[in-house]
Amino acid sequence: MVTAILPSMVSKASPTAGQSRNTDSNSQNSMRKSHDARHARLAGLVGFFTGVGALLALGVYLPFPSRLQKVGLTPERALADTYYVAGATAIALAIACYVGLHGQLLAPSARNQAPGRAHSFGQRASNILLSIPTVLKLGFTKPSLSLGFLGSFVARSSSVGISLFIPLFVNASLCDHPAHNVEDVKAHCRKAYVTAAQLSGVSQLFALGFAPIFGYFPFRNSHFNIPLTVASVSGAVGYVLFARLNTSESSPALFVVVALLGISQIGAIVTSLSLVSTFVMGEISPPNSTSDDSGMVDDNDENTHLINKSSTTETYEHLKGTIAGVYSFAGSLAILVLTKLGGFLFDRLGPQVPFYLLAAFNLALLAAVIGCGILETYKTYHRIGE
Repeated sequence: MVTAILPSMVSKASPTAGQSRNTDSNSQNSMRKSHDARHARLAGLVGFFTGVGALLALGVYLPFPSRLQKVGLTPERALADTYYVAGATAIALAIACYVGLHGQLLAPSARNQAPGRAHSFGQRASNILLSIPTVLKLGFTKPSLSLGFLGSFVARSSSVGISLFIPLFVNASLCDHPAHNVEDVKAHCRKAYVTAAQLSGVSQLFALGFAPIFGYFPFRNSHFNIPLTVASVSGAVGYVLFARLNTSESSPALFVVVALLGISQIGAIVTSLSLVSTFVMGEISPPNSTSDDSGMVDDNDENTHLINKSSTTETYEHLKGTIAGVYSFAGSLAILVLTKLGGFLFDRLGPQVPFYLLAAFNLALLAAVIGCGILETYKTYHRIGE
């Protein structure tokens, strides 16, 4: 949902018709960079509040059942009330989003469409189905979108690794008895429970702190996406080191490693989100644009057809919902792959193997960043040579 919302929230900052006609290509590029920076900063804020949510879960919701039991509630009732509180919080946030965003998220074409031209439900459903292959093709042919989808895959797999496999790994390292459920872990191996909570908390704390940094990083100044490179390298190094460290002792090195995991996770989230939302609005601004405030091209302008011939950009705002869906699908696929394959490898080969799998995901992302950077560099020099 956030992927579909971001372009609409920044689209009003696009240059108007008068601005476009009276500026040269350098000014257009400058405005476009400013526009992309707003996307990145907004994605950074999204990542920041993602970290806030994780810390809220660790600091408030996780110990909440124990606190309710101390005031006399049964464990079952305390757990149920915790879910009620979390559900009420979600409903309150949904109402706030509806009030704050209502009427602001329509695409310009839909906002200015005459009532009589509205499509039927069947036509809209057909358009959605037809747009899915288009977006999948774009995902394989457009480097920035490819990195966005792959970044979503790595980000969500990292979330599972931190929230699921770190506690399991610590439990396997510290507890000699078989843990049948969470209560057994808390009762018979409290040290594992506390250590896992500390490691997860430190990871999410660093994710919270680095979210604005990744949002403000000038990633468009180079063909190689520097923030995504930093995130993938941090993940590849961090997961390999974590798998090889001894978690039975809470050493400073262990917390440094989990800090790298948090940096990798939030870097992949923020950068992939920014890449996808920026792609939706168009990667490169046209040299001259005759679009009005709503983003619609003025067909009555006698210069429109001449200008369109020199245009080098194509926006995909009409596909933003489908792009957001594929972006979320990539993340969901990562969750399924890591939980099933990682869990199988955890049981069969050892508790450290899922972390090597996560390191492989990050290395694949790093290879994709380097490959896309080389491709973009080649295209740039090829155009210059022509």
